[in-house]
Amino acid sequence: MRICIFIKNILPVILCLVWWADGFGQQGTGRPNVLVIMTDQQTATAMEAAGNTYLSTPNMNWLARRGVRYSRAYCAQPLCTPSRVSMFTGRMPHETGITINAGPGDKLSRQWEMLGKTVHKAGYRTGYVGKWHMPVDIADKEHHGFDYIENTSRSDWKDASIPSYAARFLKEHKDEPFFLVTSFENPHDICEWARGDELRSDELTNAPAPEACPPLPPNYAIPDLEPDIVRAQQVDFKTYPTVDWSEDRWRQYRWAYYRLVEKVDYYIGRVIESLRRNNLIDNTVIIFTSDHGDGNAAHKWNQKQVLYEESVHVPFIITGPGVRQDVTAELLVNTGLDLFPTVCDFTGAELPSGLRGISLKPEATGDKTAISRPFIIAETEFALNDKSLGIRGRTIITDQYKYIVYDKGELKEQLFDLAADGGEMNNLVFSREHQEILSALRRQLSGWCGETGDNFDVEGITR
Repeated sequence: MRICIFIKNILPVILCLVWWADGFGQQGTGRPNVLVIMTDQQTATAMEAAGNTYLSTPNMNWLARRGVRYSRAYCAQPLCTPSRVSMFTGRMPHETGITINAGPGDKLSRQWEMLGKTVHKAGYRTGYVGKWHMPVDIADKEHHGFDYIENTSRSDWKDASIPSYAARFLKEHKDEPFFLVTSFENPHDICEWARGDELRSDELTNAPAPEACPPLPPNYAIPDLEPDIVRAQQVDFKTYPTVDWSEDRWRQYRWAYYRLVEKVDYYIGRVIESLRRNNLIDNTVIIFTSDHGDGNAAHKWNQKQVLYEESVHVPFIITGPGVRQDVTAELLVNTGLDLFPTVCDFTGAELPSGLRGISLKPEATGDKTAISRPFIIAETEFALNDKSLGIRGRTIITDQYKYIVYDKGELKEQLFDLAADGGEMNNLVFSREHQEILSALRRQLSGWCGETGDNFDVEGITR
């Protein structure tokens, strides 16, 4: 009788310990889940957390309050396919050979191991939902490494459906470590809006009168001493319908752009809510970014491709277990190079050899060994979708300065003091007092090209 009473009393304790041990084994081993949330064509300043008062982004704000917002994050190339391939291989576009949007016959070489594959090998369940836009067959799971891959077809790029697919993945894999990417289309629909087409992913009401729209940016004007090749590429109405726009139309453009950011912010909130419902918030690292920015009327520019701040400067936030909260960091970040090692550091996955990026985990978690870097590089190749225009450019960005050089045209170079001229209106290439820094940046960029096998000949171009 006493034995029976003992078993009856101890059984709930045993069951509780078993449940605890099982939960610890799944979600408490120091291997957090990782969720990457990616938008498309969102410039870094297009959210409230960056000080923008012309839109409301409560979910992006929540991520920023709960984590570290990197205020100086840049994409590897301001164009969809090259940027995405860079993020998911950890290589610069000139390394992978994917330097413009991929055409029907283009394929990423299998020599480049992709992030999904690397994390999958570390024992994680892997999922990808939403816009793909990489020259890798989604059926080739052996290459990209994502077991669960949904909503990637062009006709399925509806942002509204992404949270549902993500919720299914989270529910199915909440008891095991996972790596999930949710890739949203917006605010990319601004391209369709600008030319008067039906939007791909959402709907907008008609823009209000210009006086009720956001004002023009302070750097709305085309700057003096701009390389002539920048405007020479605006030959396609489908890509650049804005060439002859009035100031009023540009203000309405900015209104539409911010409304599209608000729409994608709402869907991001639904993904976060799925984490909450499945009790996953406390053990999930969330990384938020965008593949590239948008001109947003700065320098009378829509779209991307140029190397001005609005096109290459992107949001980047890390939040999750152990990450500092409500911090703005000024570390220079290259999202194309740094996303890969950062995810691997959080998951314990083994890095492929030859990656040049850095893990942001030490900096995000406040580790005293956190690193710094003297500069980052971004590159571009002007194209009309998958047709190259044969014009390339490079930029090197330091804490204070930004040097841009294109390989065509009469005037090829721009030099900006970002500390004094964040809007990039004053080209210092011919400033006597800046010749030393100009020469130093040329040398640094040339050295980077030599080290990374980039055949962009800085010395030959500027000679």
